[in-house]
Order: sequence, then C-alpha cells, then structure tokens
Amino acid sequence: MQKHIHPTAQRLHIVRHFFLLALLLLFYSGSASAGGSVEKDTSQQVAQYFESAKKNEAELVAFLHKMPKGADLHNHPWGAVYTETLLDSAIAQNLVFDRTTRSFVKETANPCYTAQELKQSNSKMGEVLSALSLRNQPKETENGHDHFFDSFGRFAAAVPSEESMLREQVGRAISQKIRYLELMTEPPREEEAVRSWLQQMGAARRETISQAGGAWNVDVAYIVPINRNALPDSLKNGPWNQEVYEEFFTQEVRQALTAIVRFSDQGIRSLTFLDPEDSWISRTQFAVQMRILDQEWRRLVAENPANADKLKVNLHAGELTLAYSPYEPMRNRISQSIALGHASRVGHGISIQWEDDVYGLLRQMRDYKTAVEICLTSNEGILNVAGGDKHPFRLYWDADVPVALCTDDEGISRSNLTMEYARAAQWFGLSYGHLKWLAFSSLEYSYLPGESFFINGDFNRPKTALPQGSAKAILEQQLRKDFQRFEADMEQNIRLMKSR
Repeated sequence: MQKHIHPTAQRLHIVRHFFLLALLLLFYSGSASAGGSVEKDTSQQVAQYFESAKKNEAELVAFLHKMPKGADLHNHPWGAVYTETLLDSAIAQNLVFDRTTRSFVKETANPCYTAQELKQSNSKMGEVLSALSLRNQPKETENGHDHFFDSFGRFAAAVPSEESMLREQVGRAISQKIRYLELMTEPPREEEAVRSWLQQMGAARRETISQAGGAWNVDVAYIVPINRNALPDSLKNGPWNQEVYEEFFTQEVRQALTAIVRFSDQGIRSLTFLDPEDSWISRTQFAVQMRILDQEWRRLVAENPANADKLKVNLHAGELTLAYSPYEPMRNRISQSIALGHASRVGHGISIQWEDDVYGLLRQMRDYKTAVEICLTSNEGILNVAGGDKHPFRLYWDADVPVALCTDDEGISRSNLTMEYARAAQWFGLSYGHLKWLAFSSLEYSYLPGESFFINGDFNRPKTALPQGSAKAILEQQLRKDFQRFEADMEQNIRLMKSR
C-alpha cells in the first residue's frame, strides 16, 4: 500500500533537499581540494589511455617522460649529479678510489683503483658506482640510510664545478618537461661574491637553455641551506659547550636569512636545514634550532614588516621512522617546524602519523596551505618506506594537504622526476587528472613571486586575466598550454598505436 504524504510535508521535504544541495554547491565553490583532479580541458581519450598504460611500466614511463611536470621543489645539486658524472670527474682529476674507505682521494696507502684501472675495468667501475649510489641493494652490513649519507663524503673530492652540475640538471629538466627548479645550494658568504655567483649560475642556466633551442623556459631558484650538524672548530676538537653552539648557530641562521632578504629578487628564495634528522645534534638540539630560527625570523620582520613576504622557510621535517629515531622526537617534529620554524613547506614529512595532534596538524596544514615535498624514491632507499601501504602520502592527500612530487637526490637514488610520477601513479592508484593536479601544485606552492593564476588554489578554475607581474602565474599559464599540446600529441599517438 502506498503511503500517503501530506502536501505540506512533501513541500518541506523538497525544500530541505534543495537547501542541502545549495549548501553542498556553496561548499564546493568556496573551497578547493588540495588532493584534487584536473578535469577542465582534460582529454578523456588521454585519461583513458593512461589507465591502461599504468599496467605496463614501459608504457607508463614513455607517457610520463613527455608529460609536463611543473617544478621540482626539493633538489640537492650534489645528490642530483649522477655517479657516472662523478666518476668521470674523478678520472679527469687523476684521483684514486680507496677501497678501504670507499672514497675518492688524491693518494692513499690502502688498496685502491687508479684512474686508468677504472677506465678499463667494468667490474671495478661497478664497485665504485655502487659505493657512491643506491643503484644496488646495500650489503647486510650497510643499510640504505647509512649508505646514502656516507656517499657524500665518499665522492666529495670528485664533485665538479657548480656551473657544470647546473648544466646537467637544467638539461635533464628540459628533457623531462620541467619548467622550474628550486636547488638547495649555498652561495658564498660575502655580498659581492654572492652577486658574482648568481651571475655565473644564471649564465650557465641560459647557456643550457640556448643549447636546447630555448624550447623550455626552465627557471632556477637557489635555496640557502644550513647544516643541522655543523659545528665550530672549538666544538669539533673540544668538549661540548652549549653557549658556544647556540652563538654559532645564531650567526649561521642570521647570515642566511639576511641573504634571502637581500637577494630574494635575484633568485635566492628560501632557507632550509640539511643533514640527517636522526643525528645526535639534530636530535638533541632541535628545540634550540627552532627557537633560534624563530628569534631571527621575528627580528628581521620587526626591523621591516615587508621582510615577512621574503623570508620563506622550507624545512626537512619528519624524515624519520622508528628504525632511526626514538618515539619522542617524532611527536612534534613537523608541527614545531611549522609553528616555530615558520616552514611554509616541509620536506618528506614521513613521521606525520606519530604527531601528538596529527588530525589537528593536518587541518592546519590544509587551511594554511603548508605543502609537503614528497620524495618517494628517496624515502624507499633511505628509510625503507616503500609502497602505497607504508607511505603517508594518502594521509596528506585525503586530508587535502597540498603535496608536490620531488626528486631529493636523484643521482644517488638513480631516479628522476618522471619516475616519481610513475611511482605515485602505481603506489596510490592516481589518475591522469590527479597527476596533472600534482604538476600544477608544484608551481602553486613554489616560492616563485606573484599571485596564482588560479582561483582559491583550484586548478580547474583559472583566472580570466593573468595577474600583473606574477612570475608564478606566467609559468602556471604556460603549464596549461604545455598540457594542451601534450594531450593533442598523445591523441595522435594513441590513434597511431590503435591503427597497427
């Protein structure tokens, strides 16, 4: 028997539904999901092909290699140089490889390989390359974490000039359709030397782009790093003195932040801290480091409120697991890096699940658009955080926290940004629209100056006019055009493959 509904109740029922629908539409129009999908102007044919390409790594990599990728925001030049380049540099300098210390040196009394031997023996060359990178699984006596961080000291004597490293990295970026790099590298100390350094780096960048035909307007920004574990000579060679350490670290932070204020318009964008977070100094002095960073940041802003817009900070935070850290440091490592360290981006963020107020922190990061630099290959090689069931990517993504895929140290890790996108697609089941979102996100949360080209961070809603004088908006608009060309080309390629 059909139940009779009173007309008044029926009208109230309809009104209630329309009211709820209006609320949903209002919510959708007023907020954008950080973990979203770009559907506007996206080729459905290309999106469907991508789903099938994910089933085969060769097809997936071929697709992603040509896909525009926006930016790489977490990139260490020393770690980005491929170990073959370091090997060639060592041979050119006639260095020897000390097999005991597993490092390049000028001379040694230990068993070693000469430059001539390395030229002629594949097995000896392979031993060296494995010592300097994560290309093979580490031995049982040396895990990925220790192998990775030890690599820098092993190849330090063979590192080529910064200009040549920049040429290699920019060339790689151009070939992978990357439009912007933020490189964690330290300029000289003196102001005039900084200006000269910036000119040399700019010349090397322009030369590389010119050689590539100028097809891709790759930009480069430099980030001033501070070593978490750096010490003055008195502490290296003598007993620990807390007062001496704090005075030393204060001067390091002050000098770095001052450089950013002076040279932000010339490409020095941000401050970061280097060195492993699980080291003794990082672990015991973290609160001191955050206090000093907060103090110096506030001092410069008090001197000139306009400095607040220039003083960008992106801290390595939470690159920790229980294998390499006690439980206690992970309870606030990310939250304190944001609250006291003024980090507008955090690198890695692996330990987020151990934060005391994890869901409150995720809401805060979402609301204040504090982005996370996700480095999947690095996290797998160093921390053994591998696969979608172990990595916290989904915790950030599902909470609408902005994320950007980055390489970290692609030379040591034997990876590149193409493979970071491939891993993200396979590990987390991301669609083509999701990867487009990630590409735009990398530019949106970069330290490029100027307003965004998009409304409220929604990459489906471009502004009708380009914001005046915005370097960020220019690259974001160009990325949209890059995707249009890419999808048009892919549609032709798909038809070609289907015709065979």
